[in-house]
Amino acid sequence: MNLDATLAAVAATPRLLVVSDYDGTLAEFNTDAYAVSTNPTAERALKELAALPDTEVAILSGRHTEGLKQVTGFDETDLILAGSHGAESNIGKIRALTDEQQAVLDQITTTFEELAAQVEGAFVEYKPYHRVLHLIRATDESKAAEIYERASHADIPGAHLKPGKWIVEGAAIDMTKGTWITIARKQLGATAVIFVGDDRTDEDGFAVLGPGDLSVKVGPGDTKAQYRVPDVSGAGEFFAQLAAARRANGGAGVEGNV
Repeated sequence: MNLDATLAAVAATPRLLVVSDYDGTLAEFNTDAYAVSTNPTAERALKELAALPDTEVAILSGRHTEGLKQVTGFDETDLILAGSHGAESNIGKIRALTDEQQAVLDQITTTFEELAAQVEGAFVEYKPYHRVLHLIRATDESKAAEIYERASHADIPGAHLKPGKWIVEGAAIDMTKGTWITIARKQLGATAVIFVGDDRTDEDGFAVLGPGDLSVKVGPGDTKAQYRVPDVSGAGEFFAQLAAARRANGGAGVEGNV
């Protein structure tokens, strides 16, 4: 089936979980991570979906939850905000790091800070369970590429390293977007899941979806997703189409329970 036909079929499922990445999917990238805004078409559609019965909506992002609140304008009364790849969420939340995990995170911090110091413009972002090496502002592109590779393959026992678009995330916990989607599907009783994302970390989410689900890659690049839209605007149109299809199946203007 083509995307339109699959969307219509999945929109008719009894209990739907809609999950979206944020940066590069709902918002364009910016060298200032907090100078971004949600695509208005997508924002309207997600709000509409969240208000429909038997429909759960989540933003699943590598950003920490407070950062998501700041840039999206949403909070947990609007929809599910699953920060840190789901580690910061009422679903699948990590309560606290063990001493061993904290020691691993400390080593990630040291390694990333040492690498960031080697190229101007690089910096390390501190999240509750992750450290993120940012290279998008680096002034020397070739040096940044070298640092990216070294960070991606750093020899840190117990660390989980996830390369993204000019970032490398490091964590002492093994929480991926796929892990969170699997937990959320079970906890929420979803009969189908839709996941939309653009980055390498989103591939973990695409990988856990089954034949009755729908996965959409935003932009170019190899992917496990079933379908593709070209850009953030295309993702916004997809969500608008989904909201219309779900409304036709589930009714309009009914308060949901997200």
